[in-house]
Parts: sequence; structure tokens; C-alpha cells
Amino acid sequence: MIYLASKSPRRTELLQQIGVEHQILDIDVDEKINRSNSPKANVRALSVLKCQEGVRKIISERKSSFPVLAADTIVVLGDKIFGKPREESDAINMLLKLSGKTHLVMTAVTIGIMTEEETKFHTISVSSRVEFAKLTASDCKEYCDTGEPFDKAGGYGIQGFGSAFIRKINGSYSNIVGLPIHEVVQLLKELGIPYWSK
Repeated sequence: MIYLASKSPRRTELLQQIGVEHQILDIDVDEKINRSNSPKANVRALSVLKCQEGVRKIISERKSSFPVLAADTIVVLGDKIFGKPREESDAINMLLKLSGKTHLVMTAVTIGIMTEEETKFHTISVSSRVEFAKLTASDCKEYCDTGEPFDKAGGYGIQGFGSAFIRKINGSYSNIVGLPIHEVVQLLKELGIPYWSK
């Protein structure tokens, strides 16, 4: 059993897919990007911050001290980081910038393990490449009308309507969805945390 410090339904589905029993922790953190840091440093820092907030919540609410898993995903084009769009114009602008280009999707995953003495945080990060088709402003507007872009880094969901825009991927598909399952399982194994619950 673990806690998932994320409200993302996609991360919940991915953990369910591999039989990881979990409870959702509703946390609230400022996902502000530090422009002076590299994309990798940013995504790792946000993942750790979310995990720390999850641990704080468990301690304050006196919950059982199961491990806490948190993750953060960003889209990177060149040196520009794309988070979640705030509004339709923001989403359209992101999609048009990604149009016809190859970008990176980076996810960092942090697992916090609590003992009586301390909490140790273990972080991994994974990158995948995604090649977008050429999009028109009309394509982007129609996609925004589905409501799908607004809770997703880069303004698209590869597992939904946004899959129509993807020409090619190189790397982990589940990483692009929001949780790199193979790498998460390796980390769970390394930390002795059971999965595939019976």
C-alpha cells in the first residue's frame, strides 16, 4: 500500500494497471517553474516538493506511514518549459508552438519513505520524445473545445483526443501519460515496496 500525492486520474489508472494498491492524498503545491534552473532540475524539484507536502499531510493527519509517491510532468521544446495551460489562448499558443516539431516529455517521480528517525526521498526522472504533426489554429481550437488540454502539461493528452496529433514517439508511452511505469516498478523493487497486489 502507498499514498499517491496526486489528483491526476491518469496516474491513478496507471498504478491500478500494475496492481499497486494506493490511496490518493489531496495536496496543494505551487507548481511555479524556476526559469533559472534546467528543465530536469525543475521537474525533479517539483516532484520532491509534492512528495514532501504529502508526507507533511500524513504526519499532520496522523495517517499510517505508508510510502508516498509523487510525480511531476513537463513538456520541453528547446529550452522552453510548457506546464499546464491556464486558459484557451494559452493552450492554443502551446499547441501551435509544438506543431510540426519534436519535443521532450519529462516526468520525475519521488517516493518518500518514513521511519521514526527520518524521511528519505528517492527520485528518478525519465524523458520521452514526441513528434507532433503540423497543426492549424482551427485544429487547436477544436481540440480546446473538447476540454481535454487544460489539466495537462503541454496542453495535450496522448491517451485521449490529443493522440490524433502524434506522429511518432521515442521512449516510454506511460511517461508521456504522466507516470513511467517500468521505471516506477524498478524503484518500488529497489525500495522493497510490493506491487501487483493480490
